[in-house]
Amino acid sequence: MTAVTGATADIATFVLKTGYADLPAAVRKEGLRSFFNIVGCTVGGAKHEAIEATWRALAPFGGEPHATLIGRRAKSDALTACLVNTLASSIYTYDDTHAEAVIHPAGPVMGAVLAVAERQKVSGADLLAAFTLGIEIACRLSKAVSVSPAEGIIAWSQTGICCGVGAAAAAGKLIGLDAKGLRFAMGIAASQASGIRAMHGSMCTANMPAHAGQSGLRAAYLAKAGFTASEGAFEGRYGFANCFSKKPELSHLTNGLGSHWEALANTYKPYPCGIVIHPMIDAALALKREHAIDGAQVEAVTVKAAPVALALCDRRHPKDELEGQVSLYQWIAAAVVRGRAGIPEGGDAAIGDPVLVAFRDRITAGIDPSMPADGTDMSITLKGGRKLEKSVRHCVGSRTNPMTDAQLGAKFADQSIAIIGKPATDDLMAQCWGIEALPDAAALLALAAG
Repeated sequence: MTAVTGATADIATFVLKTGYADLPAAVRKEGLRSFFNIVGCTVGGAKHEAIEATWRALAPFGGEPHATLIGRRAKSDALTACLVNTLASSIYTYDDTHAEAVIHPAGPVMGAVLAVAERQKVSGADLLAAFTLGIEIACRLSKAVSVSPAEGIIAWSQTGICCGVGAAAAAGKLIGLDAKGLRFAMGIAASQASGIRAMHGSMCTANMPAHAGQSGLRAAYLAKAGFTASEGAFEGRYGFANCFSKKPELSHLTNGLGSHWEALANTYKPYPCGIVIHPMIDAALALKREHAIDGAQVEAVTVKAAPVALALCDRRHPKDELEGQVSLYQWIAAAVVRGRAGIPEGGDAAIGDPVLVAFRDRITAGIDPSMPADGTDMSITLKGGRKLEKSVRHCVGSRTNPMTDAQLGAKFADQSIAIIGKPATDDLMAQCWGIEALPDAAALLALAAG
């Protein structure tokens, strides 16, 4: 039999041969941080109205209830649970972000591997290895179609199109697919890739990663049952790379497998909004803290930002919470007026707050092509003419200025306590940090259910 070669085959071989012990210590640690962060986000988003609507719509069609809906004290079939849990993980836009590929890989991969863990016994170490590898593949695939020298198409949601493949790789590894089966699984997931940025500012923003997670899980089980796909899904003439990129760069997908790790470039958000807004929030909060600014005394705010910030978040007056997640004006206003930038500052009440609405009109945002994506320059002019200035070049949560474990813990607790209470939150956090030692990874889902 002729050996199958190419990027898809190389990825499948790498995923299957790499176990937990093969992961460098730094990669294991970052995989653990990614897992911890995304579980907290999932609990925090469990009762959002988008999750309620999704569960009302899909519950009547659910199959055997053996998979946990995190934070909801309910169970459903694996595919539905994967969709609902991934949706919850991203509904507040509080999830992870790869520093270069600008995708949010952890939610879809988490949704898939936890669903598998409730169908078969999976050790915590094996789950964490598959989870980390799924993130690695999703990030590499996104880089291959969007990061220079590749020329991407901004209309595609990278999370939507790439993360289903990462979920398929992770789930396929856990359910014991061979190399051919994993190639099929990734191909099936690639054929279902979808997600357009026109949906940003609606519930579909979170549904894109949710669909990706579910499609990846489904792809793995289809491949297990003998369902076939092209074995060159990524590199084929009309394959994934050429479909989703004006000029793909397949070397991003395979170069340095096992020695260079994209999982190390995954980052975590201190604020529940588009990551390109975070430097501006840092600057606004710092000025508020340093000068005890009274929002009523602010005449004008001027910010200079990277082009991507204006491309994605130039919404002066969002109509609701979901549009507010991608409004730099809302978050600057909240930071200066309230001195906070948490989930309440992005809620509908804050979006409609007359004080914040009026303040948004005092903000002028301009593009500085030389500005890094994690930087900004901000100037606040007070009544009377006094001017306050702040420059940020690496915001909190960026790769250069990462959140600490303690900060991740505070973020987790802030989201989770309101949903499942403090005792369960404390236990769940400890279980997540210690997942590597669990003989059965599904044990933490009993705590996560609430």
